[in-house]
Amino acid sequence: MKTEQGTDPAPKKSNKNERTLTDAQGREFPVKVLDKELVIRDEVVRKVMGKVMKLQERIISDKQKIVEEIEAYLSDIAERNGLTWKGSAELLSFDESMRIEIRYHENIRFGVELQLAKQKIDECLKAWTSDSNVNLKAIITEAFQVDKKGQLAKHRILSLRKFKIKDATWKEAMELIDKAIQVTSTKQYVGFFIRNESGKLERVLLNFSAI
Repeated sequence: MKTEQGTDPAPKKSNKNERTLTDAQGREFPVKVLDKELVIRDEVVRKVMGKVMKLQERIISDKQKIVEEIEAYLSDIAERNGLTWKGSAELLSFDESMRIEIRYHENIRFGVELQLAKQKIDECLKAWTSDSNVNLKAIITEAFQVDKKGQLAKHRILSLRKFKIKDATWKEAMELIDKAIQVTSTKQYVGFFIRNESGKLERVLLNFSAI
């Protein structure tokens, strides 16, 4: 690295075999000119991190194999019944001392159809008489309220589909909400539980979902 004067502030190697360390700015220094404690610390960090990175690689590899084994079992069950497996599952050992959970969380956003659905819903609210359920009207109105960041609460909008309202316009609105849903990504969660001495199922801590 050159300075404004055109000189190089990093020490030169006097011997090709001389051991050096490079700092955060990319400058290289012979270890003999550095504090011994800094050199030892660097060795410890690199040695430990080497083991950590290898362990992470192994966990990622083993996780993939474990998930494939679970999904193969679930797919086999579905195929034997002429179906394709979809969704989450819980698997228990025969004595119920061990449990495996596999779940999928979909990240979604809404397309332009949501605005059309809102218009249909507004039509419903105007058409319904004053005798209509006040609580239901409040839930519907609240579903389209935005937060401080101007974001809609997705779970509130999706929850509207649970109401079985016999109104043609309402049904059209729910169909538009279905069309508006766009899955952007799917997150997989795998959990393992084993019964402890007190008889309670406790989670085996692996933090699989983070990798």
